[in-house]
Amino acid sequence: MPEPRIVHTVCSHDCPDSCAVLVTVDELGKATRVHGDPAHPVTRGFLCGKVAKYLDRVYSPSRLLYPMRRRDGAPKGRMPYGREADVFERIGWDQALDLIAERLRLISEEYGPESILPYSYAGTIGLLGYGSMDRRFFHRLGASRLDRTICSTTGGDALVSVYGKKLGTDTEHFRHSRYIIAWGANIHGNNVHLWPFVEEARRHGARLVVIDPYRTRTARAADWHIAIQPGTDAALALGLMRILIEEGLYDRNYVAEHTHGFEALRDHVQPYTPEHVAGVTGIAAADIKRLAREYAASVPAVIRMNYGIQRSQNGGAAARAVCMLPALIGAWKHLGGGLQLSTSGAFAFNSAALERPDLMLASPLQRPARIVNMSRLGHALTELGTSQAQGQTDGPPVKALFVYNSNPAAIAPNQNAVVRGLMRSDLFTVVHEQFFTDTTDYADIVLPATTFLEHKDIQGAYGHYSANWGSASASRSCASATPSMILSTRRLLLNRRQTAPRRRILPGKALPDRNCRRKKAYACNLPRSARADTSCPLPMVFLPPPVARLSFIRARWQRRGSTRCRRFIRRTNRARAPILMRSRLSSCPARPTTI
Repeated sequence: MPEPRIVHTVCSHDCPDSCAVLVTVDELGKATRVHGDPAHPVTRGFLCGKVAKYLDRVYSPSRLLYPMRRRDGAPKGRMPYGREADVFERIGWDQALDLIAERLRLISEEYGPESILPYSYAGTIGLLGYGSMDRRFFHRLGASRLDRTICSTTGGDALVSVYGKKLGTDTEHFRHSRYIIAWGANIHGNNVHLWPFVEEARRHGARLVVIDPYRTRTARAADWHIAIQPGTDAALALGLMRILIEEGLYDRNYVAEHTHGFEALRDHVQPYTPEHVAGVTGIAAADIKRLAREYAASVPAVIRMNYGIQRSQNGGAAARAVCMLPALIGAWKHLGGGLQLSTSGAFAFNSAALERPDLMLASPLQRPARIVNMSRLGHALTELGTSQAQGQTDGPPVKALFVYNSNPAAIAPNQNAVVRGLMRSDLFTVVHEQFFTDTTDYADIVLPATTFLEHKDIQGAYGHYSANWGSASASRSCASATPSMILSTRRLLLNRRQTAPRRRILPGKALPDRNCRRKKAYACNLPRSARADTSCPLPMVFLPPPVARLSFIRARWQRRGSTRCRRFIRRTNRARAPILMRSRLSSCPARPTTI
């Protein structure tokens, strides 16, 4: 009888930590234990509370184990917990795929392929599971393309507008910091593998400052909690920059050599006096001055900014303003200094080789399909296609929705419109899921999906610089479940009688380094020379030409004749203090420009 074995995999949850996981598999092929890989430089042997109990999810009796279709006459709508299966009947994979393929064919022929809309996000952030063979299938089909904007687009665009790429301070370098600002970041709660490096820095004298409207777990453990009014982060960042410039606390040499637009920024921040910013943010003027002076005087200083600050009216402007602060004081010169929002730009995966956008030219459209903003799903399901009578060209109405790696009935903005759209009797909805969710309540076909223990994948990270290989390990938990990449290629393509692209699932050119083919691939990091050099300025290490200087202004705004430095716009509601736009808390335009 085979001996128990240890299998290496990677947690594919939407989390910056991207932990390396060791899975103990018994002689029957069942996973019996999961724990963090002690050899991984960030995971360091422990997992968060959620993943430490992940086997409870994998072997849950509530798992979806086989395909199902809605019973004849069973209406779509919310079902009581535990009774979701009452409106479905079990069918086989072949029958399910035949039904899906036939409905997609009929819809495509009658309304055009753009009436089919895939809807997915980061239910898994593995390279293959997030976006690879599924994209190929929908590109070849001619389905509408999804603009995946729902989580981080605004903040990510803000970071790129300053630095040219999504890069930041290495998590492992936080141990060298002497002043750590957690700006809208609950590190102790949702970035837990950064916390040991923060604590190590504090043992060597570092101070932890938390800027957050709430007294989070991280705020309670901090040396100083600054309770800011929600949605006023841009004003605080601009006020800090005014103090740094006015009191001569900025790094003149660094600004001169590695940035551009400083003169415009200096003029722009003049109205943001400590007193004015205090009235907007609710932070005392003396505390604003203290924060600016401590930040400039403490070397090295680093900011851990998270995506919370982008989810308000001034979110893009706020994220961009905070990103400018390390450049102003020259924090990037020092090991442990700078800023971290996302490190995903370090992984040079060739997404075009995996997603094959060229297949759109082989679709019935013979052109790129229209783009639908996922943050406006309610509009897409209830209004898209209705303006054709007026001669407009927004394309056909959405007649088929294929959901995977997401739960739009729960997470999409304007939920009432989303639910109205999902309730449509003429909308054919397929949901690929591990469990019954709010969205499966409206599905016509439900397909079982794998967990990250049950499929292979490769994964970068957006909170560190290590890539990981994930191996299928717990194969006996749900034998009928299928990963989205396999579902799209081996099965649906065949049922559609289309030619599957004959390319490797993991083409060599799609990998950042040959070492990533190994099961333990921690070699896909930034150059070690950059990590070890305590004086090398970030722009010369991280940013490729033509981005040789950090940007305080945006040339494209100047060309359009608009303000080159974005402002904080105060939003009031009658007698209330500045508030969040409640109805727009999670939404953003297709390509946000408020940065």
